[in-house]
Amino acid sequence: MKPSYITLNFQQTAAQRFPARAGELNAAFEARLQALRSENAEASKEKQRHLENQILPGIAAYETLQTAMTKDEALETVHGYVEGKAWRLKKAFLKLMRIPGLYRIVPGIFARETPKLFGVTAGFAATDIQTSGGVWRIDMTKCPYHDACAQYGCPELCHCFCDSDDITYDGLHPKLCWHRTKTLGRGDDCCDFCLKIKGK
Repeated sequence: MKPSYITLNFQQTAAQRFPARAGELNAAFEARLQALRSENAEASKEKQRHLENQILPGIAAYETLQTAMTKDEALETVHGYVEGKAWRLKKAFLKLMRIPGLYRIVPGIFARETPKLFGVTAGFAATDIQTSGGVWRIDMTKCPYHDACAQYGCPELCHCFCDSDDITYDGLHPKLCWHRTKTLGRGDDCCDFCLKIKGK
């Protein structure tokens, strides 16, 4: 199984900042990650994608880092991992947005792909507000990132993943508008996602 970018970043942090304890920290991280995997082994294939890529490594890294630094510093460190990934993704999207006229189909792509990648089988639930006419607007009412962070006593960790959405999708193109005022991870009743062509 290919390690998550969070796992690789954690290993780098352990080696650079705590070289004398790197072996101990990596072992503790791996043990916690395996325990989390065992506890979530019955999750669907679609949900496992989110669990393996970000959620479980994020929780394991956050908990393990707190044995070597303050809780706030641990949160900031994991946030840095997720933020770095978001900026790399945004860079790739910005290159694509140079294709003339591509921005026009982006809301439609979101409308088509969201149910596949962020659907009920993956642990999400959403209410469509508008998903046509150059507008993608949904209210996400259930999210496995929020649910898992709350379940394992670290709801504040979910903010990292919420923030990564804003980094990745805001400002992709002058004629695209990304808008969100609420997230489950920040204690609201939903994540009110909106990506639309300006003027729509």
